[in-house]
Order: sequence, then structure tokens, then C-alpha cells
Amino acid sequence: MAPILNYEQHAQRLIEPDLQKRWIIDGGFCYCLPCAALQVRLQMVMEVRDSLEIAHTSEYLNFLRCYFRAFSVILTQLTSPQTTESVEHKLRYVVVEILNRLPHSEVLRPFVQDLLKLSLAVLTNDNEDNGFISVRIIFDLLRNFRPTVEAEVQPFLDFVLSIYHNFPATVAHIFNSNNNANPSSSGSSVTSPSPLPLPPSHLLGSRGDDGGGLDAPSGNGGIGGVVVPYAGAGQLNPSTRSFKIVTESPLTVMFLFQLYPKLVQTNVPYLLPLLVSAIAITGPEKVSNNQKPQFVELKGAQVKTLSFLTYLLKTHADYIRPHEENICKSIVNLLVTCPDSVSIRKEMLIALKHVLSSDIRRGLFPLIDTLLDERYQHVKHGGELEIVVIFFLKYCCKKIILTISLLCIARVLIGTGRVCIETLRPLAYSLLAEMVHYVRGELSLAQVC
Repeated sequence: MAPILNYEQHAQRLIEPDLQKRWIIDGGFCYCLPCAALQVRLQMVMEVRDSLEIAHTSEYLNFLRCYFRAFSVILTQLTSPQTTESVEHKLRYVVVEILNRLPHSEVLRPFVQDLLKLSLAVLTNDNEDNGFISVRIIFDLLRNFRPTVEAEVQPFLDFVLSIYHNFPATVAHIFNSNNNANPSSSGSSVTSPSPLPLPPSHLLGSRGDDGGGLDAPSGNGGIGGVVVPYAGAGQLNPSTRSFKIVTESPLTVMFLFQLYPKLVQTNVPYLLPLLVSAIAITGPEKVSNNQKPQFVELKGAQVKTLSFLTYLLKTHADYIRPHEENICKSIVNLLVTCPDSVSIRKEMLIALKHVLSSDIRRGLFPLIDTLLDERYQHVKHGGELEIVVIFFLKYCCKKIILTISLLCIARVLIGTGRVCIETLRPLAYSLLAEMVHYVRGELSLAQVC
């Protein structure tokens, strides 16, 4: 693409109204092409993206003055959120991508407030592709411009509260809609706890005074309660009903709680029951091939949520103790249902390690029989590491019987996939030994055998 010679003129042309009217003269007749303006704008913003190295030079401030308003107009006025792959979606995606790539130097500081509000609006109203990038933008802005953006922290937490409140309905809607579209997969069911009441309106309501609230526009599946059908092939889920957004949010919330401890007392009492409810959802009993990507995303979101709970366990244990039993049951359920994904299982095992080092580990001990489920009794003798673990467990339990059954727990920890077994086996057996250390005096003969 040709380089941009005049940024100001290029930015003005990018949002000029006349760009919306392009005509082709053919045999004396005029045909209006509604999508032509979108194609032209898409071409122009791609030129900006390809010239983004200017942001690392002394012209960065001039670049922002020329283009920031143009990008805001495109996202808020000239286009609308899309639920399908289209030119309009691609245009919005490239604009959000450019905003994400802006260097977070002091030159950006005068634009931070507007950029954060714009990112929150995209996150709240757009689809999961643009919302996912918006979470990254918000996280980076909150990290690099702490004093400037403190007033915008609570609206993001309000959004997180909302997506977790909608999480049980989102799971049921996605998998049930998928089943309706695929009769061959009928019989699958989604088990979820009863819906929890919404937090007080001061945490989820519109802010009204500056227009920066989180009320979603109608027709786009926002927080206002509009249900958008599950996004199948070629379609896009709204960010308010997206496992990807749920997966990305806990890390940002964890960081915000570290920066602003006062937010813990005002948000955790309402957020914690929603988190516990989210990880308790089992998902469908049978997963068809076309459901596997969504199922992996579901479990990834739940494991990320569990990791956030272990953070709260280390720093605010008093909030966790009332939910000890439910959290431990959910941990075992996640271990049994977790797909053979190395990254998800590794994070699951790390979270389990934190739980075993805390007082709530006692909630896991009554669930040993669940970990010794018959589905995992096909475990075969392994290699040298398994033999070492067997004799270690034999010593700890003070039994003369070889503790082969305890290796069933290890298989629950690492799954059945070959990559998971080879990668996670040392960590899994370390956790198994630690678990047995705490319960060795309570194991029955049947459990040991």
C-alpha cells in the first residue's frame, strides 16, 4: 500500500459523509453501492495500520490528534456491532486492533480517558473478537496510567459482575442451541446451579451522568437481557455471552484488586457467589464433535475463574471459607471433566496446589472416592516415575499393599492425552503425594486397594 503523506487529510476523508455515497454509472443508470463506503474505509484504516510505525516517532502526538477522533467516530457513529463476519466487522476489528497497538507513553496520556471509555463501550456492546482486544486495551491502560483512570475501574468491574451473573444462562443457551441445531447430539444436558440474584443497582446500573454506563443497546445481546442466538459457523458471539471474555477477565480483576484494595470490600461479596456458581456448572454430559471447541472454552473459563478464587484464598481467605465445600466439589468436577488440554490442565493443577496449601484442603478429603471413579480404573503400570511414586505412597500409608488405585487419581489429574501425560506427570504426582500426606491416616483399605 502507498504510504500516507498527509495524516490530517487522510483522517478527515476517513469519516467524511460523502464517502458513504459512491455511484457507478452504467448505461445512463446510477446504482448505489451501500457497502462501497465500508470497503473504502476498510482500505484506508488498513493503510493506517500498515503505517503504525509512525507512533514510535516524534510524530506520534500529531498522529493521535488526527486519527483518534476518526477512530471514535467509526466505532460509535459510522458502524455498529456485528454478529456475523462482514466488511463492517472487519473495519471495526482493524480499528480496535490499531488502538491496541498504540504505545502507552506519556504522549497518550491526554487521550487515555476517552480511549478507556471507548474500549469499555466496545467491550460491552460488540462481539467477542473486538471485546477480547478491548479487554487487553483496558488492562494495559489501567496498568500504565493508574492515577488517571481510577474513576473508570468500577464500570469494568460492573461488566465482569454482569457476565458472571449471565454465565449459567450463557452455558445453557450455547449448548442447548447447538443441540437444537444438531438433533444427533440430543440427550446432552447442561447442569447449572440456580440463577443468583443480581447485585445492587449501584454496581450494575447505568452511570447516566456521562453516558459511560454499561447499558447495552437493543439487538446486540448486551447486559440489558437481550438473548442473541448461539454463534455458529461464520457468526460471532456477543461479548456479554462469550467464554473467551470470561477467560480473559479474571486476570484484569486480580490486578485491579491489587492496585485498589478498597474495591475488594465493595465488590467481592457480590462477585464471589457468582464465581463459585460459575465453576460449579458441569456442562453437557455428552460432547459432540462440533461442540468440542465450545466445551474447551467453557472449561478454560472455569479454570481461569478457579485460579482467581485461589488468589482470593491467599489474600482474603475469610471471604472464601463459607464456600469451602462448594469450591472443593467443583475442583473435583473440573478434574474429572477437564479436556486433555495441556495449558488448561496445568493451570488446574497449579490452582489445586494452592488449595492443598490452604486450610480448605480438608474439603477435598471426603471426595477421594470420586477421584477413584471406575472410569479411571483402567490405569496400567507406568515407567520408573510411577514405581517411585508407588513405593513412596506405600511408605506414607504404612500399608503392605501396593497402592495402584491411587494412581487412578493421578490419571484424573493429568487426563488421558499423551501430551498431557508426558508434560504434567511430574506435577501431578507431586500433588498426589501431597494429597496422600494429608489423608494417609484416613484412607480405608478399600480406597488403598
